[in-house]
Amino acid sequence: MQGVGWRTRWSIRWARWRRWEFWPGPLFYVPVVAYISARTLLTGQLTRFTAVNPGISHAGGLIGEGKDETLVPLAARAADFVAPFELVEADLAPAERTARALAFAQRLGRPWPLVIKPNRGERGRGVRIAHSEGAVRDYFNRMHLPAIVQAYAPGQEYGLFFVRRPGEPGGLVSITEKRFPKLRGDGRRTLGALILDDARGRLISPLLFERFSDSLDRVPGADETIPMADVGSHCRGALFLDAKALDSEALTARVRALADAIPGFHFGRFDVRAQSADALVRGEGFQVIEVNGASSEPAHVYHPGTPLLEGLRSFFGIWRDMMDIGAANAQAGAPWIRPFDLAAMAWRENGKLRGVDWPSNLWPGDRPR
Repeated sequence: MQGVGWRTRWSIRWARWRRWEFWPGPLFYVPVVAYISARTLLTGQLTRFTAVNPGISHAGGLIGEGKDETLVPLAARAADFVAPFELVEADLAPAERTARALAFAQRLGRPWPLVIKPNRGERGRGVRIAHSEGAVRDYFNRMHLPAIVQAYAPGQEYGLFFVRRPGEPGGLVSITEKRFPKLRGDGRRTLGALILDDARGRLISPLLFERFSDSLDRVPGADETIPMADVGSHCRGALFLDAKALDSEALTARVRALADAIPGFHFGRFDVRAQSADALVRGEGFQVIEVNGASSEPAHVYHPGTPLLEGLRSFFGIWRDMMDIGAANAQAGAPWIRPFDLAAMAWRENGKLRGVDWPSNLWPGDRPR
């Protein structure tokens, strides 16, 4: 945050430290890991939680699963509820990968914007909302991993966390509304000043100052809007709100049907875009844009003001569910990954992604208008 006074910087740091949603991940996860370790030893379940979703490779979706593993069977059985997508493999030249993505976009009939994201990725890394052919070309010139190209699904984004314990029909344990805050210009203040003067912008200013580093001195016109986030990831600037009040019998029934469409799926989060909150409550008018397995988080806990202990209890409860479901599946014959093998898998997957040049979401010349 070059150019910002030390008092302002310290004020922002203090404000972020007072809100645990902005704490470094390892700090928050210390008690969570301690809970997992203690429970695995006390119950003797060890790492049988890796059998929680037998139909998903890579430890039930805990480490490095491909997005296509869940989207493909879901699209085959519930196409109306999945945003159209296509997998672009990595063993092609950048020009051919670009051509395939553009051909997919043309088949949609409404090519822009187009979502591009790594087939294996998390927390919004490498996700791009492309608004031009040049943006697609730039993406594949830099990203050399398998990627998903997907139709942009309009509407409000939600995270629907589904858990099905053995012998039970399953239900929603968490619903999160993901909002994309915006700045509004006034023709007087610079973009940097608008960020620091906005309550949410100030809290995520380290991210925004890096993202808009080339235009912080620009003065946006009156009523010009500048998105602070356009990807449903908390670490990319999205605001997460607890939306459990939207739960209904119709929505739960719909999500159960979607879970049934994915073989061996018992635990995870459906990220969806809905036409409206009312449509979501009715269990209609939404499309799945991604499914996350064992690595899912109960994202509603990042609602501003949620007490730390409440957030930890939610994480403990989710892990308790995952461990019990995995143990039951393992007892029924599902394969599970032993502790040392799981550690080796995590090391290998982390090595594959280490040093990747993740394309930025908002690049100069390709910002949403």
